[in-house]
Amino acid sequence: MTINQQSIITAILLIFTAAFVSVAFPLLTYTLTLACFGLAHVLTELRYVDYRFNQRLNIDLRKKIIIILLTIVNLRIFQIFGVLSSSISIPLELTCVIGLIAVVIPILKAKDCKLEILAIALSLTLFIGLIWIPTLIMLAFAILHNITPVAFIAEKLRNITRKLALIACFLVFVLIPAIIISGYPDHFLSSLNLTAPSASIFQAGNLQLHLGAFIPQQLHGSTIAQNAFSAAVFLQCMHYAVVLFIFPNWVQSHQKIFNQFVIFFSTLIFIYFTQSFIEARKLYSIVAAIHAWVEFPILLLALAIPAEEKIRIVEIEK
Repeated sequence: MTINQQSIITAILLIFTAAFVSVAFPLLTYTLTLACFGLAHVLTELRYVDYRFNQRLNIDLRKKIIIILLTIVNLRIFQIFGVLSSSISIPLELTCVIGLIAVVIPILKAKDCKLEILAIALSLTLFIGLIWIPTLIMLAFAILHNITPVAFIAEKLRNITRKLALIACFLVFVLIPAIIISGYPDHFLSSLNLTAPSASIFQAGNLQLHLGAFIPQQLHGSTIAQNAFSAAVFLQCMHYAVVLFIFPNWVQSHQKIFNQFVIFFSTLIFIYFTQSFIEARKLYSIVAAIHAWVEFPILLLALAIPAEEKIRIVEIEK
């Protein structure tokens, strides 16, 4: 058996194991993977983004993005300490996200007016969302964020390798979650007494208390809520898997030192999760916001400036 064959078999086993535990033990899977791999995947993804896209950012654009991200961090901190209510901080955070898109629009305009239109349409969608249903928009992006590794894979790979990878991504990130949402896997496992929805090794309460991580409040009492949560948990697992097991292979510098750094801080926050899961999740949400929202300008720039160009973004005169 070749190394590639072993990798494929390992990946298939990982995918089906993640699907099984996400359906059978959704709360356990959600809490345990978040505590073990949440911070590690954030740090790994940020490192990959810096390695892959840093050369496509000029100094001025980098400063603007950092300032907006720091504003988001402060908003999250203010919300945690009760300085701002979520009804205020969430619309402000979404406004900052619109700002992240706005700072790259001049570059998109210079490259392709279609990309400019895409960015403006995305900004308008966010604006309407923050006026109408900001909380629902945040939940939608919490779920969609777990699909962003597909975009990074498409940006990195080329030709037939990209096509094959995207077919695999469709199966993993679209087809399997859809099957989980259908409820058939849960019904089958329940008939075998293999499910325990609220089981967890953490003192995190029952599943109902955590549905809000992915599911709108209006749907919490519906029959689809648990299945949708399980699908979102599976996507989270796959997100972690791609970031932690694939992205590091695409970065070629100081991996050992970085791994030690990640292990150290991941261990610290895991200990915090065991002491107080809810409080640790609030702390984690601060750094998670950085890696989630920075993807907006980065992926838009990736459309405008492919890696093959190997040039820095030039200053665009007003």
